[in-house]
Amino acid sequence: MARKELSPYPPDRWIREVNRKYPNLWTELHKAYTDPASMIRLKAGGTEMLKNIPDWCIMPTLFPFMLLTDRYGELFYLTHMEELMTLGTTYIWRCSKGIYRFAPEIYEALTNQPITGNVPMDCLFHLPEWAVYIETPGLSYERHRMYGFIAHLDYNLYSRDTDLQLALFLEGKAEPKMLAIPFGTGTVLDAMARVDQVDDMFMSPHHPNRYIGGREEYKVTLTAMLQLLLYLCSEEPDLPEIEHPQKRRTLSGRVRPPEEPRVWDVGVRISNVIRRYKNGNSGYQRNENAEPGSHASPRPHVRAAHWHTYWTGPRDAKFPERKPIVKWIPPIPIGMDWKHELPTNIKVIAD
Repeated sequence: MARKELSPYPPDRWIREVNRKYPNLWTELHKAYTDPASMIRLKAGGTEMLKNIPDWCIMPTLFPFMLLTDRYGELFYLTHMEELMTLGTTYIWRCSKGIYRFAPEIYEALTNQPITGNVPMDCLFHLPEWAVYIETPGLSYERHRMYGFIAHLDYNLYSRDTDLQLALFLEGKAEPKMLAIPFGTGTVLDAMARVDQVDDMFMSPHHPNRYIGGREEYKVTLTAMLQLLLYLCSEEPDLPEIEHPQKRRTLSGRVRPPEEPRVWDVGVRISNVIRRYKNGNSGYQRNENAEPGSHASPRPHVRAAHWHTYWTGPRDAKFPERKPIVKWIPPIPIGMDWKHELPTNIKVIAD
């Protein structure tokens, strides 16, 4: 039998490593989560933790801790803690195996802009799949080159709140580095400030300093990652049509994973417009004869995600007859008619 080639995608290689270490793990996790009492000797506290998990949560990240700690004992948990943290995320990404590859121009525009305004964490409920893997050329974490990261929403069994789980695949690291961003209340910027609180709970005592490159360097990387995620969650991202794995879910809750990862190209049409503009071939014309004080059309650019606030009710009325309404505006191209000027995505369907 010919030896199967090594996958070019880090999360797929990690799945194969987990398969080697824990044969039949995915099937056992599904069975245990479907009927915990039959697979795990839960204590009273554990039973209570598994109540009221929201439907959108496929499996809490901490659930594999319960199964494997029950099987191998608490000492195993202590010696394999960082590895166990990756299993829930890997289980969820395995359902779809989506690889998101941003076109260079939109990637540069998103990763180089700061997060401004009151962007709510709830925007991240609009991911195209339960978990996504985004390639990150040029980004690094703790001075290690980052190949990409898995992102998904998680229900924290301890806080009973929502977290954003990130699994970073770094050059020279055998397993992904896990980060959790608690939603809490407030904005994306507020959530970023809470990262340390969660990370300190799980940090190995042998790892005294997480910020090898300094806090500001770390914030630049995390901001870039969140910008890419927010674009995938925006109202009309430049993406092919993607079938959500929920549509392939059986009555038992199981989803048969694809045989191989699937690559989705992001922002190709928008990047073409940006490239044409930079090369002077966009057909964009500034109004050189505009009267003083008039408003010329804006140069094509990508506007950062931000809140747009507008008022409702009579102008001379007071609250609550007149009140502010806020709307989230995603990262979108301004001054570019990319929907109409560029070729449409065409799907070829075999007979």
